[in-house]
Amino acid sequence: MPIKPENRSRYPKDWPEIHLAILERAKYRCEWPGCGAGHHHVGYWRGEQFVRMPQVLKDAGYKAGDIVICSDRSELKLLRIVLTIAHKDHTPEHCHPDNLAAWCQRHHLAYDQEHHKTTAYMSRKQRACTLELPL
Repeated sequence: MPIKPENRSRYPKDWPEIHLAILERAKYRCEWPGCGAGHHHVGYWRGEQFVRMPQVLKDAGYKAGDIVICSDRSELKLLRIVLTIAHKDHTPEHCHPDNLAAWCQRHHLAYDQEHHKTTAYMSRKQRACTLELPL
């Protein structure tokens, strides 16, 4: 996930090297238990499992973003996996390797879901200049 401009100053100067070290530790695969999707692999999700694009689709010229019509008339959207580096404690300044994980965007977003809900609520509240009233 891209770093928001307002948070850029919270990351250490050597973030590119840290980022690369975590990707290398993960062998360029998602570290979420049972995932293993590879950085820049193209394929599709089947439930919780990422399936790499079969060679026959590559040979036919399919690429990320294309929709494949299956024999049962269902559709598969091909996508490109991008690994992101997650801060497990949601604190960009805390860059110890134990606090960082190489996750595909799907699992990074799943992990951050509650945190995003909270921060989105607070952001909306600040923009609206409203107060929290006691019940």
